[in-house]
Amino acid sequence: MILAMLKVMALSLIRDRGALAMAFLLPPTIFVIFAAIFSGTSGDELRLKLAYGSAVASDVATRFETAIRAEPSLRVLPETSPSVEAVRDRVQQGEADVGLVLRDDLAGTGESPVLVLVDPGKLMGGAIVAGQVQRILAGTLADVGVKRMAPSIEALVGGFTPQQNAQLDAALTQMAEDPASTDESSGVVAQETLQGRSGSGATVTYYAGAVAILFLLFSAMQGAATLIEERNSGIVDRLAVGPSGTDVVVIGKFLFLTLQGTLQVALIFVVAALAYNVDVLGRLPVWLLITVLSSAAAAGLGLAVASACTTKQQAQTVSTFVVLVFSAIGGSMVPRFMMPPWLQDIGWYTPNAWAIEAYHGVLWRDETLTDLTASFLPLAGLALVGVLVAVLVSRWRLRL
Repeated sequence: MILAMLKVMALSLIRDRGALAMAFLLPPTIFVIFAAIFSGTSGDELRLKLAYGSAVASDVATRFETAIRAEPSLRVLPETSPSVEAVRDRVQQGEADVGLVLRDDLAGTGESPVLVLVDPGKLMGGAIVAGQVQRILAGTLADVGVKRMAPSIEALVGGFTPQQNAQLDAALTQMAEDPASTDESSGVVAQETLQGRSGSGATVTYYAGAVAILFLLFSAMQGAATLIEERNSGIVDRLAVGPSGTDVVVIGKFLFLTLQGTLQVALIFVVAALAYNVDVLGRLPVWLLITVLSSAAAAGLGLAVASACTTKQQAQTVSTFVVLVFSAIGGSMVPRFMMPPWLQDIGWYTPNAWAIEAYHGVLWRDETLTDLTASFLPLAGLALVGVLVAVLVSRWRLRL
């Protein structure tokens, strides 16, 4: 009997393609995604997007910029900004993960000549860039670091003799021609954590949007699965004899799931506003539009999946697979800036990435309705396509 039961379970698994996918396809898929993310954080695959600026015109500044642009772990934007304010704006607008500004002569003795501008939601990125700058100064530009420390050493020892000055100049020339490993220069790099244009915290606003779209997908998939129950019980067949056919079932469920999702997201952001001072009320109209579009996109996707499945169990299996993969590569589980570039590009094909970008844009960067149009269109498009697919598939199933 034990072997018979084992055989029955094995046959049931083999015949259920959805269960097979969940058991043997989903685990390695999730592993590959997270392995790509976290292996990249310790190597050149991370490739932070960097906005570079320089207020200095010199040979040393040119060498420094060339070394920064040649760094394989950074994707430096092609334009060189002329000021700290210009770089700060590019980081706050989301054009770059981190900003880097050469604001003074590297060989000078004043304030730290290199300023790293960090988004509070990407603090790790600031530390990585600062470390890369120190490594460049200790290697490619080792002569600059020594030249910067020389005046301080001279003041401590009471001045160099003419012979020592000549030896120092010769050594600096040799280091410039053939960089050698030296100790990192202290006081060269300063970091500035940017403040948002709204009063919200960057990390909180990011994860409020990330969690919102994650649960929107889960709840929409679960709610849309009732379409299968009604189809199998004959309810859809009875409604089909009416003037509107099966369309009223799909559209009615779409409207309900959109409203339900809007209320769910509202609860998340009420907690964020009360506990973490996220300024939702100050941007309520735009926030509401993002929420409705995100809920509609999740509802459309859920209905499309449900209409394509034949059983509720199959729909639950497929929907779990879709939600977990979309959430992993779309930024709901791990911030997308930590992912390698190819995975970030794939993430744009998920509703998670666009919803998170829209929420972060309005609540952290204080973007306008026009600025957010690029995020609205994919969400609205997914909602429309999802409903259209569900309607067409439902009509087709009725003819079978």
